[in-house]
Amino acid sequence: MTAAEELADLKARIATVFAQREQLKQAMNAGNIAPRQGFRELESVDEELSALDLRFKQLWDAQQT
Repeated sequence: MTAAEELADLKARIATVFAQREQLKQAMNAGNIAPRQGFRELESVDEELSALDLRFKQLWDAQQT
């Protein structure tokens, strides 16, 4: 997989995980999920999003030099 392909893949995955995060936040606000469970899941999703963002930034920076 080329760096450009990996960037595109990461961008799609970031969008998917971000959408999951927003759905989770909406479910928590609506009371459809217990706060303890919601915050635990939100933490997990945030960690995944952070890792994806970090990898994306690393690849992006490498291509800019």
